[in-house]
Amino acid sequence: MKWITLSVCVFAGLSAGCKKAMDKIESAATTPSSSSPAPSSSGPYSGGGNPTVLGATQAVRGAADRTVTLNELNNLKLFMYNAYSANGQVPDSRTTFDLLKEDQKLYNLVKDGLVVLVSNPTPEGVWAYVKEAPTTGGFVVTQQGVERMTPQQFQALPK
Repeated sequence: MKWITLSVCVFAGLSAGCKKAMDKIESAATTPSSSSPAPSSSGPYSGGGNPTVLGATQAVRGAADRTVTLNELNNLKLFMYNAYSANGQVPDSRTTFDLLKEDQKLYNLVKDGLVVLVSNPTPEGVWAYVKEAPTTGGFVVTQQGVERMTPQQFQALPK
């Protein structure tokens, strides 16, 4: 584990480079040279046609955020399913939110509005979802589990 952490740190340090070298590269990219054509600024890459380190870093962070959210949504599903099994009713949003204070990460996701609890969920309907699910798609919690859905699939589910 230490070797993996060390390898990641070394890679990150080498990827960043030193400030003088980065300034030199940036100034060369912004001042057009008479011998070389101007790089294109359109598309998913930076001007020179190479992917940016910053873009790769953001992609990794996004993947990590999705993984954390998926794990937390699985925890939420288990919590709600256990309450449903014990009481015969899916807990409402207020009850769920009050009991989530034991799981600080999940509590903060709900409190910050990143995860939305359905106010009075039915056993066969949606129990919770990420805030983007109705518009751009995302993870949805139902009795069957946590699924990634398109906005059309989300709208078709009973609420």
